[in-house]
Amino acid sequence: MLSFDIRDTEDLVTWCSELASFLEEQNVKAAIFFPGKIAEENPECLAYFGEGIDIGSQTYNYVDLTSVSDFTVQLEEVRKGKEAVDNAGNLFSRVFRAPYGATDENIYYLLSQCGVIADFSYEQQYNLFQNGQFIKYNAITYEGSIDSVELILNKTRSTDLKIITFDSSRSVSQIVDVISRLKNGEVKFVSASDVAEVDLTGRGVSPGF
Repeated sequence: MLSFDIRDTEDLVTWCSELASFLEEQNVKAAIFFPGKIAEENPECLAYFGEGIDIGSQTYNYVDLTSVSDFTVQLEEVRKGKEAVDNAGNLFSRVFRAPYGATDENIYYLLSQCGVIADFSYEQQYNLFQNGQFIKYNAITYEGSIDSVELILNKTRSTDLKIITFDSSRSVSQIVDVISRLKNGEVKFVSASDVAEVDLTGRGVSPGF
């Protein structure tokens, strides 16, 4: 699963447009995570990504949740972040990735209160809400701009989900090179919805919990 973290980088709109075009042309699935504030300021970015691309949230202000001592403030960051992404993209998104991968004991309650059912915040696991609780599944995470394609391909025999992460500070050309080489290695790309076996990005629906 390709995972892209959106930052407030220069020429972000162009970056999103070029990445979305490549993914669509190559029929490559992925998950894109927006902080709510950036989604509000750049709604056109969300519109570029179509079917096969899940769109999730990363709090509103891209906040390290473990640095926030007030539970109410934590909840508002998660809730407002999801709401902003939903409104900007005319979506009903149910997938989340914590900024910096930082969570505490409150995370499952925060997500369940905000209608999130898939959590990809971690390096060695992901969590899906099933039968009334979040269930942990093993994963292996690679940084697409650092870990070699050879390393990723050498681990493909594992049954664990492989998550390859990028952020918008990396050029689209760098990302295209990595994805193209992975495709040549016959890697199967999946979306977060494929992993969860449920649609995590309802498009053209009324946002809400």
